[in-house]
Amino acid sequence: MKMKMKKIAIGLSITLNVIILAVVILVWSGSALNLLIGLFALPSHERWVSQFEVIRVKPGDTVFLGDSITEGGSWHELFPESNVRNRGIGGDVTTGVVARLDQITDGQPAQIFLMIGTNDLFGGVSQTDIVANIIRIIEEVHDASPQTDVFVQSILPRSESYQESIESLNSALKTAIVGKATWVNLYPLFLDEVGTSIDDSLSNDELHLLGQGYIVWRDAIVHLLNRSS
Repeated sequence: MKMKMKKIAIGLSITLNVIILAVVILVWSGSALNLLIGLFALPSHERWVSQFEVIRVKPGDTVFLGDSITEGGSWHELFPESNVRNRGIGGDVTTGVVARLDQITDGQPAQIFLMIGTNDLFGGVSQTDIVANIIRIIEEVHDASPQTDVFVQSILPRSESYQESIESLNSALKTAIVGKATWVNLYPLFLDEVGTSIDDSLSNDELHLLGQGYIVWRDAIVHLLNRSS
């Protein structure tokens, strides 16, 4: 029964991510919107962007930037002594982050912890384009907010079928950001005992994190965060 429920959860998660990812790609590429986009996913994404527009990032903030994996983190509770902002949006991709980056850089934050790219992989975006988009994010942050420290966090493991593509992308990212941002390698901390997929104790759908997953994440980066006075 437990295995059956996990398979159902994985199936639902994959279906939802397909829908959200399709919406985001269509939105940022300028393609025509279909009925599903108009009724469901686009309004959700738009609501988040609209909220971030009126609840502004401030100087000294630490910003967590990314997709649903970031969105799911209770960062204020995980880092109660730091001024943190959650800027994760479910289904977002690298081009989506580029498009909304000014909402963050306008606030001149102290730090940005970026994790983005797993949805790009799922959507078939090439590794070259993913790396180029992340470099663009870093460079635009430096141009608009030179004092902001950027931490690029590795893509987390998923199912075994993603192992090769994620490890290849992480390797390419680590090399590409040298001299531009700080690399944070979270990937091995989330692997199962075999070392091929995300540990079942940290995720119930081979993508999104359970509570213990966020504790692992927190403990890996807590020493990097600025603390409020």
